[in-house]
Amino acid sequence: MHHQFDHALCPRSEGFYTQALSNLKAPLGRYSETPLPHFLLPQKTDDLAAMQEVAARLGEGAQTLVILGTGGSSLGAQVLAQITGALTIAGGQTGPHLIFADNLDADSYQLVLGQELASMRFLAVSKSGNTAETLMQFGGAVAALQKAGLDPARHIAALTGTSDNALRRLATHYGMALLPHEDDIGGRFSVLSNVGLLPAIWAGCDVQAIRDGAGAEIEALLSQAPEDNVAARGAAIQWAHMQAGRVISVIMPYADRLDRLAFWYRQLWAESLGKQGHGSLPANALGPVDQHSQMQLYLGGPDDKFYTLLTHPTRGRGTSLPDEVAEQPELQDLAGRSMGDLVEAEARGSFDTLVSAGRPVRLIELSEINEFEIGAVLMHFMAETILTADLLAIDAFDQPEVEAGKIRAKHYMQQMSASTKG
Repeated sequence: MHHQFDHALCPRSEGFYTQALSNLKAPLGRYSETPLPHFLLPQKTDDLAAMQEVAARLGEGAQTLVILGTGGSSLGAQVLAQITGALTIAGGQTGPHLIFADNLDADSYQLVLGQELASMRFLAVSKSGNTAETLMQFGGAVAALQKAGLDPARHIAALTGTSDNALRRLATHYGMALLPHEDDIGGRFSVLSNVGLLPAIWAGCDVQAIRDGAGAEIEALLSQAPEDNVAARGAAIQWAHMQAGRVISVIMPYADRLDRLAFWYRQLWAESLGKQGHGSLPANALGPVDQHSQMQLYLGGPDDKFYTLLTHPTRGRGTSLPDEVAEQPELQDLAGRSMGDLVEAEARGSFDTLVSAGRPVRLIELSEINEFEIGAVLMHFMAETILTADLLAIDAFDQPEVEAGKIRAKHYMQQMSASTKG
């Protein structure tokens, strides 16, 4: 994974960047002496056998696997599933079809449950075990399976925290397979745990390679000075631009298989840093398609954004034009070129155009979209987010305003129940 920072700073941000690198020496020293559990997760091996066992047990005879979970309980797994082509325009992964029912929608979920249930399996994921959306989906699956004369214990597994909670009690009651959620790692940071890796097994991923990539990133982070480490430099640059008034962080990968990575980053960045009046707005785009929907704003709109472009090698890949099509005068530049050539040219064109317009932009180039590289880039962004929170002097791991919204939603549900009884 190569990072190009050459055009990531400008006169407005350079002084803040130098200050940030100095300020990061203390937290990096603490993490080197006492690493966060998030940084130790890549070394973990004692959970792999249990994951493989549940994957085999639940996956046997399955044609469709439905992952029930919202936010961090789903997005990281989606990123890993896309490594092998799942969730893209045509799919491409081997094994069962994966459905991530991450948004609560009555009509969509009814369509899922209306499919052939005998070959369908469900994994319910919630660290708290009390997430209303996930429990609503879980209960719907139980009811549908029972109505079809199927045993929920053979079709559903649960992944939840080790303390007493509703999902744990229900899974135990029905005799379902049960895996423990890491108690000291929250959902949006859980992609390298069984939350992300169990669905990745079904997608055909090498889960050890995912952790190896993340481990290489952490080894560099904890052994290098801030000015030499890409995650620390990324945090310093992001913080510097916030101080300079650029309060939007745009991430734009150039591959369908990196699409969910941008959505995962959006939650990670927003929920970790949006506190006490701090933070910046994460905006996800996808190249080349969003060159047509977003680039006008990026180049002609306000200079309030920092840009991250994420690419991988595409030259020579894909289809090319038949001779009779390439003979059209408007298509002469495409003659003899592949679709991958055009994608590379458009990514380079976007980067150079942003640079020419004076917009701060960095380029992250993956050597390939594979398990090692995705593990590395996931850990890079988690470390960058944690270090940016250190610079902002906030807690990266809580989400108090989200909890407040859940309390209000529960109150409104109680009101509905009272009015129905009345």
